[in-house]
Amino acid sequence: MRRFPGLRLRQPARRLLACGSLYNAGMATSTVFVSLFFYIATGSVAGMVAFSVGRYLGLIGASLGLVRFAPGASPSTLLRAGIVLNAAFFVLLIVLGHGVAAGAVPLGLLDGIALGVYWFGNNSLVFDLVRPGERGRYYGLSFTLLSVMNVVMPLLAGNLISGIGGERGYLAVFSIALVGFAGAGWWSRALEDRGGIGGLAVRHALALPVSHPGWGRMWVAVVLRGFKQASGGIGMIVLVAVAAHTAAAQGEYAAVTAMAAVLTSGLAGGLRGRRRTWAMWVGAAGFAASTVMLYGHLDLAVLLGYGAATGLVYPGLMVPINTIVLEAMDRDPEAASRRGGYVLSREVGVNLGRLAALGAILIGLTLAPAVPAILAVLSAAALSQLVVAHLGASAGVPA
Repeated sequence: MRRFPGLRLRQPARRLLACGSLYNAGMATSTVFVSLFFYIATGSVAGMVAFSVGRYLGLIGASLGLVRFAPGASPSTLLRAGIVLNAAFFVLLIVLGHGVAAGAVPLGLLDGIALGVYWFGNNSLVFDLVRPGERGRYYGLSFTLLSVMNVVMPLLAGNLISGIGGERGYLAVFSIALVGFAGAGWWSRALEDRGGIGGLAVRHALALPVSHPGWGRMWVAVVLRGFKQASGGIGMIVLVAVAAHTAAAQGEYAAVTAMAAVLTSGLAGGLRGRRRTWAMWVGAAGFAASTVMLYGHLDLAVLLGYGAATGLVYPGLMVPINTIVLEAMDRDPEAASRRGGYVLSREVGVNLGRLAALGAILIGLTLAPAVPAILAVLSAAALSQLVVAHLGASAGVPA
């Protein structure tokens, strides 16, 4: 291990990484195909967006409710509850089948609550169990493992859907996701706890970006990352569907993007100082420049090239910015007792960004055909990542 010190993590961090990776395995199998399932079941981009609106409102609602009503809940308990709720959501999809079209928003709310409870627990545990010097390594390994799963699982799922055909193919994929959740639930028993998530009045938590300017800068970065996530998540599903019309193509796009990210995620986690700053600028600029590829003739080959390019460069920004967000929390001497408030602030920020992206897509659809509307929002999201890089590079936190 001496030749690869960046791979070393303490046992608590390794256990959390293993649990999160099993959970991500379940999500990697199905995430693209849940949104695609709603797209097909409702027959419109607006139907898929309605499900996503419910999801992000549920995420915000779950975070607000936990800080307001459950400040004494332990992060590991929340993580396990989130896993159970995620499993319940997928069971509902299996039971309802194409009937999900009638309940896109309520199902989105349930999915959002499940995700919100899980990630509130997970993000609190990262702050508790992963030491500051390990965070870059932790996120680098986490995104590398996630990228590996995002290579294998979407390909498997896409070909399974195409092979079985129709609704049954999607339901088979959702059933496979339950296996990953079961593994994560079993592994979560080994996680340590460091007390409740922390009591902080909701109004004080929501005011943190104003009362703590250093956190406020990172909060803006989190909002812009949320905008990028949602615009890309919805937008690329639509563009791939327009270009290829098959579930297998969705899996191929996700796999190619993730395969490229495997190469750089681990490297980005080990960068410090000026190299980390340089990586963020390269990641943001490369991501923005790659968007130009979408303005020519759109076919699957072009989209796969775009996926490979963005997958290769974006971890340079994504991995360091996650570490810098936690470093901004560290600057508050009372961060340990306020961590629930910071996690709430972070979750509200990222989901406001996601909702803003969905709103931009819906407005765009009223003004232009689907493809030009999607391209406009994707371009705005790409340019916004340059702001994220600036905020991260000028955070003033020692690397």
